[in-house]
Amino acid sequence: MKDFIIATTPTLEGYRIVKYIDVIFEENIFGVSLNTSVQSFNDIFKGFSGERYDAMSDRIEEVKIEVKKRFIRKAIRHGANALIGVDIETTTTQAGGITISMSGTAVIVEKI
Repeated sequence: MKDFIIATTPTLEGYRIVKYIDVIFEENIFGVSLNTSVQSFNDIFKGFSGERYDAMSDRIEEVKIEVKKRFIRKAIRHGANALIGVDIETTTTQAGGITISMSGTAVIVEKI
């Protein structure tokens, strides 16, 4: 995974796309735990002063990192050494959960 390339752009400067493999997806849907809720309660007061909502922001960041790792592993299993056109979305569910999803095109690239 160390040499794997991931980009939001459709091309990679200095590389040539040898093969387009497939569009792949990865996601994680998670709820808000009691621990996060209690920490988030303190964040309510921060919201009035424009401060960052620490507990939820930290939890979302943790999940994004895990989704990204699984996303890259999936691309590698498909034979890719890069992902291009990557998009990451964070949405809330009707049940109050949060969905983190990533999509992109798995490709094989070589240095020009």
